[in-house]
Amino acid sequence: MDIFDRIEWGVREIFGEGLTCVHVGNVEECDIKRHPTYPKFRSEAIKSGIRSASTSRLWESLITMGRLSDMENDDTWRLVVLDCIVPSFRPLSARIAREFRADRDEIRSTMVAVLLETWENTGTGVSPRQVRDRMAKTAIDAAFHYGKSGSSEYSIDEIEIFSQLEIPTPDFVMKESSIIDVNSIRDAITAEQIRGERIGALFQDPGRFEAVRVFHDDLRSGRRSGSVGQAVKTSGMPRSRISDPNLYYYTSDLYPSYIGLREAADVMGIAESAAHRLIRAGQFPFPVARAGRSYRVSVKALMHFMEIQDVIVHVDDVENGALHAGGKAQ
Repeated sequence: MDIFDRIEWGVREIFGEGLTCVHVGNVEECDIKRHPTYPKFRSEAIKSGIRSASTSRLWESLITMGRLSDMENDDTWRLVVLDCIVPSFRPLSARIAREFRADRDEIRSTMVAVLLETWENTGTGVSPRQVRDRMAKTAIDAAFHYGKSGSSEYSIDEIEIFSQLEIPTPDFVMKESSIIDVNSIRDAITAEQIRGERIGALFQDPGRFEAVRVFHDDLRSGRRSGSVGQAVKTSGMPRSRISDPNLYYYTSDLYPSYIGLREAADVMGIAESAAHRLIRAGQFPFPVARAGRSYRVSVKALMHFMEIQDVIVHVDDVENGALHAGGKAQ
């Protein structure tokens, strides 16, 4: 099995025959209800790439999902990008191998390594609509270079990303300003409680805590689950041994996954028109998803840019913080 086959096999294992959303990644959270199965989506992406990715909204969304996925150390959508590019290289790589009597598998491995290198090099300052075409051009040039020289500048170690498809938990390191520096507190449980109470106080102040309480009720009743258990498993929260792990959650779980560009621009302190100009120029500070004619902004990406820490908190601590802030603590 060569590298092209491994990519295709790996992505099929992830998506299977289920519906695929390229707008926000999650079919259930997407306002656009027309979603194909992955094989159909892949076929359309390949056709769009052949016609020219620079005019394809599908590829603009696909590249953006890859960038957002990268921010969470998740390789899934980067693999999808590759899986929708490399099929067009199959006949070309075979022809180069025949004409130059070179190893076809080595040519394909070289092309994938160059695709990944170009992906990294176009992370900033390049419009999502141009990324696919740049990737394709550099990979083709590398294939011919390999055929002519009979050697590759890239080793198989550079594409070991495909040998393991496990998705690590995101780990954002943000700034935190406070009278109390939580990081300096040696008692882990005390630091954990302070973090949670801060969040509760923030939500109580604008009078938004009722929505938080509903979220907590869903956690306690088991109606809601997801990243909570994994967060505790990977973080080693001290009270998780004596308390239900599902009573922990990321603070980002309190927000919608995506918001509109206008709302995001307000948070960033810029005009919506300026945000549109930055997106078109490929200079927006983080990836923005395309949904039809509008843009959707990942709240986690916005938090990262604004240096808002996505901490893990316990429901009891958040509620205690809200009660204190509201003057109802006993």
